[in-house]
Amino acid sequence: MIQPVLKDLIITGNPNIHGKLQFTETEDIGDDFYLSGTACIGTEDSIGEDNFDFTIMTPKELERQLRNGTQIIIGKGIFIVDKLDFEVITETINQILLKHQGETWEAVAISLNPYFSWEYTDSVHLNAEEFFAMIKEESEKDNE
Repeated sequence: MIQPVLKDLIITGNPNIHGKLQFTETEDIGDDFYLSGTACIGTEDSIGEDNFDFTIMTPKELERQLRNGTQIIIGKGIFIVDKLDFEVITETINQILLKHQGETWEAVAISLNPYFSWEYTDSVHLNAEEFFAMIKEESEKDNE
């Protein structure tokens, strides 16, 4: 079974609001914010990782969005927090990952769908035969 692990965590926000683009540790930015998160996830023995995006927001931001005309917020990939705490976010992601194993990396990534948006969600997956057939077809079009 393939066990995913968190390799890196990237949290970004609006530098015009927060004074910087990226956060790398727990920081007091108040209790009213909306940030973007990327969990870089791979396996223990892999060099590479895939990006899994999510949103971090506070209840105040959620309430503001609802007051300002958003009629419904669908909860996929939203972490609602009361403050920016790297350790809590990291531990939460690690707990999620412990519960998601699979026979293939794609199966693992798809199982994480309720929590994150995988960078390859809408990608077309081809086996080697399909890939080379596609290249041949495109080459033949170019030669016409």
